[in-house]
Amino acid sequence: MNKLFTSINNFFQMRNYFKTIRNNNIKISSYLKNSRINIKGFNNSVFIEKGNIKRLKVGITGNKNTLNIHSSSMLRNLNIIIEGENLNVLIKENCEIGSAQIVCCGKNTSIEIGKNCLLANNIEIRNCDGHAIIENNQIINHSKSIKISDDVWVCQNVKILKGVIIGCNSVIALDSLVTQGQYKPHTILAGSPAKVIKHNISWDKKRTD
Repeated sequence: MNKLFTSINNFFQMRNYFKTIRNNNIKISSYLKNSRINIKGFNNSVFIEKGNIKRLKVGITGNKNTLNIHSSSMLRNLNIIIEGENLNVLIKENCEIGSAQIVCCGKNTSIEIGKNCLLANNIEIRNCDGHAIIENNQIINHSKSIKISDDVWVCQNVKILKGVIIGCNSVIALDSLVTQGQYKPHTILAGSPAKVIKHNISWDKKRTD
């Protein structure tokens, strides 16, 4: 019965909310309220497991790209843009996102958000600069992968740029701009550009006293 319901649900969602062409693989187990998915290209894959998802917008342009959203996540007002070839956007289990824009462009790179991450409102994550910078007829600003490890809290108005790796159990403070670097677990980042201001911390979803 569950498989039948999923198949029927996928059919009506494809019909009403998705724009795609053949030779793309779409498998969705979750009801997507007020959402849109638009795919232009071939051999792209979209896998969305069961979760609480509203107002998801996905635009994929190119070939051999993958979007994978694991189970038990609560996502609101998430805009995902994938443009290029062989790109991968992964959101792991039990994530909460208030509102965010994720932009993954170029070739052979990825954006990964680990398990149990909490992203507040107005978050921007970009693995590319948007437009090419050319020197001696060569592009010099290639895209780079981003990894946000498990159990990371990203506060409101944070921007995370290409090449950044955030260690697990870390916090990125309000209004921070993380421009580059690999950061160890259990740290607090703050500022523009962001710097490590505290080590050996952990955090909890419980409210403060």
